[in-house]
Amino acid sequence: MNFRLIIFVAIALGSAFNCSAADQNSQVMEPVHRFFDALGKQDKAGLLADVAPNIEITSVQQNALHRLSIEKLADAIAAHKGGPIAEHIHDPRVHVDRDLAVVWAPYTFTINGRADHCGTDVITLGKLQDRWVIIGLSDNERKDGCQRR
Repeated sequence: MNFRLIIFVAIALGSAFNCSAADQNSQVMEPVHRFFDALGKQDKAGLLADVAPNIEITSVQQNALHRLSIEKLADAIAAHKGGPIAEHIHDPRVHVDRDLAVVWAPYTFTINGRADHCGTDVITLGKLQDRWVIIGLSDNERKDGCQRR
C-alpha cells in the first residue's frame, strides 16, 4: 500500500474522531447552557426543563455538606429579588462514556454583575431517550478569591 495513502487515511480517521468527540461534547453542554441561561432569567420552568426530577444539589461549604432539592433551588432562584443574577462557567472539561457524562467547570456566581461566590461545578448528565439530561449537580462554593470571569 502506498505510504501517502496510509498517512492520509490515518489523518482522516483521526479528524473524524476529533469532530465526533467535539460534537458529542457540544451536545452534552447544550442542556448545561440552557440551565444557566434559565438561572439568569430566573425562569423556574426553564431551570427544570433539562433536569431529571427529584435530584438534589450537593454543595461542600466550609467543611459541611449541604443538600437542596432542585425544586427548592428553582423556587429560590425564581423568587430572588436582589438584582440580576448569573452563574458564569468557564473552561468546562467534558468526559463522556456512552450515556453518562460529567462536566467539570470553575464558576463565578454574580449578583448585579458583582461576584458573590465562586467554586467548581460538577454536573452529571445521563442520556435518556436520546436526550442529555442533568442528573446531578455538585459544587464547592466559597466566597474568597472570586472574580467575575
